[in-house]
Amino acid sequence: MVLLPAMRICILGATGLVGRESIDLVHRAWPKAELTLFASRDQTLEHAGRSWAVAGAQALEQADAPRGDLALVALDDDYSARYVPRLLELGYRVVDKSNTYRGDPAVPLVTAAVNSHRVVDAEKLVANPNCTTIPFALTMAPLLRRFGLTSATVSTYQAVSGAGIAPLDEFLADSKRGYAEADRLGRPFAPTKYAANVVPHAGKTDDGGFSAEERKLMFESKKILELPDFAISAQCCRVGVAVGHYLNVWFTLRDAVSVAQIEAELADARFVKLLPGAAGDGLSALACIAERDSALAGRIRADPRDNSGRSYCITIVRDNLRLGAATNAVRIASRWFPSADPELQVE
Repeated sequence: MVLLPAMRICILGATGLVGRESIDLVHRAWPKAELTLFASRDQTLEHAGRSWAVAGAQALEQADAPRGDLALVALDDDYSARYVPRLLELGYRVVDKSNTYRGDPAVPLVTAAVNSHRVVDAEKLVANPNCTTIPFALTMAPLLRRFGLTSATVSTYQAVSGAGIAPLDEFLADSKRGYAEADRLGRPFAPTKYAANVVPHAGKTDDGGFSAEERKLMFESKKILELPDFAISAQCCRVGVAVGHYLNVWFTLRDAVSVAQIEAELADARFVKLLPGAAGDGLSALACIAERDSALAGRIRADPRDNSGRSYCITIVRDNLRLGAATNAVRIASRWFPSADPELQVE
């Protein structure tokens, strides 16, 4: 029997979608931990049948701010830049889910079960990758280890919940109103909004024409897979789905292989559930809600543009709030603090 240490855990951004998931996962991983919750302002959170007192983040700057063991940060870049250094001063080990530290060469960027060895006792701060990078890395890493990986092109179809709780609530309200009208062309819906729509990802676009979301996926994959020369390109869009990010990946391996060999490798991959067969049965965005802590992968088929036996296409879906954010962060922390739930533990 594993004896778990008494822990004090801080969740910064507790009232957001990922923060709420983090509360549930903390109770699975460290059921006796003491939780302190913070958000952008003082408020009360109604969650999981309980009322939680949530303090404004500014309370962390006070001299009597609570010290603790682990902090899970799920707020935007500005809040992370301001409060992560303070949390470290207060003695917390920090897993930050923003983009603030992902590009810092001194900070490990970790996908659990891919490069978990980067989370050592001497590290106090670890960055959690973007919600599309995590399932991509989980699926590609076993193939990289076994067959080598030279290039990939990724197209993503990302759920509205990835934009936050306010856009999600607006999407649900717009969908309710729009679908109440029997218009087969979808004219009740706004062409610039998410409801019933597909739009380019709403991240900042750089001079090269790539959005911030696309740059994150490309950069983070190279860092996590330790492939600085990895030839990867991405196109990301937002679709009218509440939860469940969907990726189509065209990839080229170093070695010529068969579909059966790829499926055999993924069948044993940690936190990946293989759905065999080219039809993609069971491989939908909503299917991931039943497998919230795993990436679903399947519909593997040869790329007809390449007869070498090295190029294939695969579909990957996952719950962007859980595997794409909260679950991975808790699994990272399990390297420091052993989890009571084996599904949230990595070696």
